[in-house]
Amino acid sequence: MQNIPLSLAQPGMKLAKAITKANGMPIVGVGIELTETLIDRLDSMGIDTVSIVGDAVSASQNPSERVQRLDHLFRRLEGDPNMVKVKAHLREYFTIKAAADAAKQGKG
Repeated sequence: MQNIPLSLAQPGMKLAKAITKANGMPIVGVGIELTETLIDRLDSMGIDTVSIVGDAVSASQNPSERVQRLDHLFRRLEGDPNMVKVKAHLREYFTIKAAADAAKQGKG
């Protein structure tokens, strides 16, 4: 089990613990597979973290997938010039890392 920020959650990950409201009422049960729609709903409900089965973050994304995910993660921050700069730096970092990993594996 791994507790991760909702911003790192991806479709296909499975919940290791139920997500509940402050009063204890369950919102989403154990073992449910996350979808893009469910992640967006949890985000709109103010859910910050989720418990995922296994070591989901380290195994789930390679650097090129992270580059693609940036648009989704920063979708609500496009009007903030500082966040646009952060996104650009992250995109550059993950692009370089993906190229380095591909070169290390002999893919290009």
